[in-house]
Amino acid sequence: MPYNSTYFPATKLEQIAQQFNTPVYIYNQRRVRENVRRLKSLFPSLPVEWLYAVKANDNPHILKTISEEGVGFDVVSLEEALLASHFASGRKVLYTENNMSDEEMESAEELDITLNIGSINRLKTLCERGNISSCSIRVKPDVGDGHHSKVITGQKDSKFGIRMDHVAEAVKMAKELGVSVVGIHAHIGSGIQKPENLKEAMEILLNVAKDVPELEFVNFGGGIPIPYREKETVFDVFEFEELATPVMIRFLENHPDITFLFEPGRYIVGDAGLLLTEVTDVKDQGDTTYIGTNTGFNHLLRPILYEAFHQPVNISKLEAEVNESYQVVGNICESGDILVKKIDLPCTEIGDLMAFCDAGAYGMTMASQYNRRRLPAEVLITDDGELKLIRKRKSPEEMIKILFEESGFSK
Repeated sequence: MPYNSTYFPATKLEQIAQQFNTPVYIYNQRRVRENVRRLKSLFPSLPVEWLYAVKANDNPHILKTISEEGVGFDVVSLEEALLASHFASGRKVLYTENNMSDEEMESAEELDITLNIGSINRLKTLCERGNISSCSIRVKPDVGDGHHSKVITGQKDSKFGIRMDHVAEAVKMAKELGVSVVGIHAHIGSGIQKPENLKEAMEILLNVAKDVPELEFVNFGGGIPIPYREKETVFDVFEFEELATPVMIRFLENHPDITFLFEPGRYIVGDAGLLLTEVTDVKDQGDTTYIGTNTGFNHLLRPILYEAFHQPVNISKLEAEVNESYQVVGNICESGDILVKKIDLPCTEIGDLMAFCDAGAYGMTMASQYNRRRLPAEVLITDDGELKLIRKRKSPEEMIKILFEESGFSK
């Protein structure tokens, strides 16, 4: 979406650039809370709970803010599970495994969290160990949706989840081995395009859930999108509420003690963050004029991985006329390091501050140190408008020192 000056005033961004340098991820705590509260206002008369998908943004300060709003956590690795366990426990943390190793499983069993198993083989191994008394299972509803083919997870040929025709077998096997299947879960994709597809997956999941005798909760997954372009159709959560409510009410008629779960990630933090960078070059190459920045796909991977769009805004020239066409690129030594292929902006100069909007989700969590470059700092604009450094940016010297230490290298 277009730059939102309410949550990210230009004067505040300029102050952050001066105080903490660039590139820097900036988050607005108030916006995070607003997004959570909007979701929690849905389904007021139904037993609905929310789990935040930690992989969207795992900064501890963000997790603490979300936890304060009464939301639990959806985690997909042992490391995320250990992190989330600092803020919640029990049914407030659901660990959905994907090709889990025995080592990860053994460590996860020691945590006070719920394990969600998406493979009959892994379920059998887990149950045979006898260390847990209950778990959840992830199923594949053969319905998929998402903003890109790489993030659609519920389709027929997906690697995720237990096949629908194997669910009864999985539940029976677990019971015979002394483990109750108390939850059933499905996730059809990230950035769902049509609310109707999520509703269809819910109906399929509930049709299977009615035959799981010890069921306590049904988890419909996440995937609620945000708009990244000005004219992009907005996923109306209130329209979805109207579609989904009758589906859940019908199930509750025969299963009154069930809790329903959803796992939003992007929706909570996506528009609550941006990546602030500095223009380091403007290069006329004939047919294309490039804006070079001091960031790249090592800090914002989504454009090259998913062909995603993050609106670039020249913070230094917010009032200037938009009259030039550019391609915005990064500082990584790769031809593919293109952040925006074609965009009209004000006449841009070296030293201008540029923001990539809606980067609060899958920005820093997907960042790397490719080309041995440092990760950005992270700064939180707190509820009261103060600036809080929530992740320090290492110096180049610190980066190399750590590399030598971790590699065990000595001269």
